[in-house]
Amino acid sequence: MQRLHPMLAAAGLLGFLLGGSAMAQSSSSAQSSASSVNGSSYSGQITGNGIAQYGLDTRPHRQLTVRLDTDNPNTRMKITQDGAADPPCQGTATPNVCSFRTEPGASYRVQVYLTRDAAQRGESTRFSLAVEQGS
Repeated sequence: MQRLHPMLAAAGLLGFLLGGSAMAQSSSSAQSSASSVNGSSYSGQITGNGIAQYGLDTRPHRQLTVRLDTDNPNTRMKITQDGAADPPCQGTATPNVCSFRTEPGASYRVQVYLTRDAAQRGESTRFSLAVEQGS
């Protein structure tokens, strides 16, 4: 009988514990660049049903603006607030820019994904996000 490598076993266990989100992340690649006081940037690539997700480091009562640049017009972003029923921004109306005022103690996430039809066709997209915080 072969023995599993500890890292592979740990990765398999982590994938099992995370459920479907681990599968969604498997077809995406993403990276973040250095953050500055007022902004940061992220870039990556997703294919099909892949989702790239980033936690945003925010300060309360600031104007937060997230800009999406992409090579595929079927790419969307959604920004969610942990614990809130409605997202501050959902990219269907204006898919390339989202701007809102942050709340105290709130945590925000941005998700980048392809529309359902594009995902079913197996399309892919390269993207970059620019995140800025104003006063």
